[in-house]
Amino acid sequence: MKNTTIIKLMLLILIALTLSSCGKSKPVLYIFNWSDYIDPVLIKEFEVANNCKIKYSTYDSNENMITKIKSARESFDVVFPSGDHVSILKEAGLLESLNRTKLTNYRNLNSGLLSKAQVFDNANEYSVPYFWGLTGLMYNKRYVPAELVAKQSWSIVGDPFFKAKNKVTMLDDAREVIGAALVYNGFDLNDTSEAALATAKKTLDAWDVNITQFDSDSYKNEVPDGTTWLAQSYNGDVLQQMAENKELGFFLPSEGSSLWMDNVVILKSSQNKELAYKFLDFLLEVNTAKRNAEYTQYATPNKAAHELLSDDIKNNALIYPSQEYLAKCYMIMALGNDVKKIDALYEAIKMN
Repeated sequence: MKNTTIIKLMLLILIALTLSSCGKSKPVLYIFNWSDYIDPVLIKEFEVANNCKIKYSTYDSNENMITKIKSARESFDVVFPSGDHVSILKEAGLLESLNRTKLTNYRNLNSGLLSKAQVFDNANEYSVPYFWGLTGLMYNKRYVPAELVAKQSWSIVGDPFFKAKNKVTMLDDAREVIGAALVYNGFDLNDTSEAALATAKKTLDAWDVNITQFDSDSYKNEVPDGTTWLAQSYNGDVLQQMAENKELGFFLPSEGSSLWMDNVVILKSSQNKELAYKFLDFLLEVNTAKRNAEYTQYATPNKAAHELLSDDIKNNALIYPSQEYLAKCYMIMALGNDVKKIDALYEAIKMN
């Protein structure tokens, strides 16, 4: 009897050790993405379907993302840079040239948007479009008067109404902050001429009197709770919050804005490229892309998924603006050494 019990116990221990060993042997995929930028249910589904583990980390700016990639001890596999930073990563030799034969769902992408993506990734060699969107202004209706919002202008950032209230924030992103001032003054946000930047500086000096901080993440909580009343923000982030809080508002400034496209890339240093390809193809699958677009509230470059979206989403001008409005928007481009002029102006404004 005792011998039988001992044998059973040994078998249970052996099974437990085997299961533990299996768990440890699961392949791990390291993903580096913006916060709130994928339906978390999809992460779990991919792990189950591929018997793997995803280690998911987030960043709040492209600059922080690049710094972390260069300094991290463990290599990330899949990253989600904006278009201009695809160029920067590519020029630094950090990206894997994609083998599209491993992306069976690549055909679902909108060919027109793939063409636009070639301004930062010639021949779409290194990146797959993920979402595209625009930057505008989020506000709390309890504190910001309707007549102030009525002009739908970038000028609201510098309005005397906010003076000494410490209730205005802008993104911690040089291209977005300087870009907003450039577009407000009628310039292309990629213009680094002396005249354009001097004009932008004059505007930013006036706005900076009202600006409390430059932050790309906390506004999602601070505008709803009243810590911040007005924030430069990404459209999808705001729409996620607006679905839960009717006191929030958002507008795309009448002067125009930045138009950006975020992308999925595989790093050359990835230790699990086959699993990374599976993850990219999973994101491109039509129903996955549809559900992800519904969750993030951003515009999908996946044409097949877009066709399945509800009319409420497809007709929402804050997600899919009119062609007339898009004509006033500018794709953020890689500027080479000229970006140092924008960075220097941004740092000077932050130091004020």
